[in-house]
Amino acid sequence: SFLSLNLGVCFAIKDKKVLVIDGDLRHGSLSASINSPEKGLSDYLARKVDSLDSIIYHSDEYKTLDILPIGTVPPNPAELIADPRFGEVVNSLKGRYEFVIIDCPPIDIVTDAKIIDEFVDRTVFVLRAGLLDKALLPELEKLYNNGEYKNICYVLNGTTSGSGYYGHYGYYGHYGYYGHYGHYGY
Repeated sequence: SFLSLNLGVCFAIKDKKVLVIDGDLRHGSLSASINSPEKGLSDYLARKVDSLDSIIYHSDEYKTLDILPIGTVPPNPAELIADPRFGEVVNSLKGRYEFVIIDCPPIDIVTDAKIIDEFVDRTVFVLRAGLLDKALLPELEKLYNNGEYKNICYVLNGTTSGSGYYGHYGYYGHYGYYGHYGHYGY
């Protein structure tokens, strides 16, 4: 959620029209950044709200950044995401924004990310340094090689920097961009 919102802010700083959707209907972590509005995506998908525009939050600080919060935490999040109305929402919003970023729950917990994958152009997996079990790396490689998600790339988050201007970043440094995961970024 932190990365999704900050990526949206980065695009907005460059005057790109961007929408960040809180697609984690179970927790709404991203929605908390705007004080968790009572109405949002889940309410629209459940047909409790008629106007999509009425539930989109417009940032005061970044004029080209909008956020679609979850609203009410539903009892059936996967069903709402799997409903054809979700696809209609995403496709209509793609026509209005230069970038639409959908924040999803972790893939190993629920099926939501796999359902959402049908409507995206790229999948960014965020891996937390120190928390990711390295035994899962072959599974990530399998997801990449089998094309199970669209245009997968990985972001290693929560690292500590070393000494010097560049720290441990770089093509051959401590974190490196070598090995099986050579396709990063856009």
